Amino acid sequence: MKPISKAISRASCLLSASMFSLYSLAGSFDEHPYELSASFKTPMDTLAGLTDWGQGINYVYAITTIIVGIVFLAVSIPLIYAIRRFRVSDEEFATLPLPKQVHGNVILEFTWTIIPVILLLFIAVPTWQIIFRQPEKHQIPPGSMRIEVIGHQWWWEFRYPSLGITTANELHLPEKTPVYFELSSVDVIHSFWIPQFGGKLDVMPGKGAENYLFLTTPSLQHPEQNGGEYYQGQCAELCGLSHALMRFEAVVHEKAEFERWAAVFHNPPVVQTALEKKGELVFMQCMSCHTISKTPSEDIEKQMLAMDPPVHKAGPNLTDFGSRRMLAAGTRTNTAQNFHDWVDNPPSIKPGSRMVPLGLSKADIEAVAAYLRYSTAKTY
Repeated sequence: MKPISKAISRASCLLSASMFSLYSLAGSFDEHPYELSASFKTPMDTLAGLTDWGQGINYVYAITTIIVGIVFLAVSIPLIYAIRRFRVSDEEFATLPLPKQVHGNVILEFTWTIIPVILLLFIAVPTWQIIFRQPEKHQIPPGSMRIEVIGHQWWWEFRYPSLGITTANELHLPEKTPVYFELSSVDVIHSFWIPQFGGKLDVMPGKGAENYLFLTTPSLQHPEQNGGEYYQGQCAELCGLSHALMRFEAVVHEKAEFERWAAVFHNPPVVQTALEKKGELVFMQCMSCHTISKTPSEDIEKQMLAMDPPVHKAGPNLTDFGSRRMLAAGTRTNTAQNFHDWVDNPPSIKPGSRMVPLGLSKADIEAVAAYLRYSTAKTY
């Protein structure tokens, strides 16, 4: 047993060292790396089942777990009994006759073939029911909110066609509302996943490759809390260098609060200080990639979309940037220092970032930070 114990010990040390190395690597880019936890109440808790979609998936999980548990007991108990009951020494084993051969026993072979088929049917039928509960595009229930989810390397874009809103990395939702997500990608395959809401779904590139997800948003767990309740979202498909840093936050609001958020979204930036005014001028260098509603950058975007074929801006919409808790797709808190680090050298925070260092001076970065973090903040 000693060699086995040593091997296990060495493997454990190697695993611990590997995890530490990965954690250290993540920490150099990520202000909020994921941490292992024995609690179910974590941002990545897949068992929360806060939506009808998540509850359906957990129902299938429960059935599967019960069946697997029964199979495990049905195999392990007789096995353990046989090991203990029929244990013999090496000398006795050499003298034992061959056991009765059962090859060709049709009844026995049929039995151990049909039992797994029956067990798989108990798993397959509920799975089909949950899968086909997802409506087709033409079956969207009346009153559902339609949201276009677009994956980019490495950030998320959210469009609300009925509201004329385009935002990024913060998905705002009204509570207890049926929502129909249209999922697409502009580059590679991503995967849209809010663990506490339910299962993930691939975000596919190419026209006609859209995917769809329907769910009813959860009720507020703390309705007395202003500003909505935040849930962690994550890309769940390996999509390049910064896949692990492609996050977003889903914010569930009380319905009246969501309506206020939508009503003030397009309010123009409120420039109050000389520093913010300077930042507004600096932002003119960013208008080919970013848009802020009710500014010249919006006019540029309209001109680009009017081209044949339409040209979409490469960077996220920043209309409500000042109201977002996070920047760099959910990996850094939206503070002045983090903003400076991001604009000064984006690839140092997000390897492979499509946004390159702009060569702005420290004073210019401070000015544009003041403009984006304060002038675009919305009060709802």
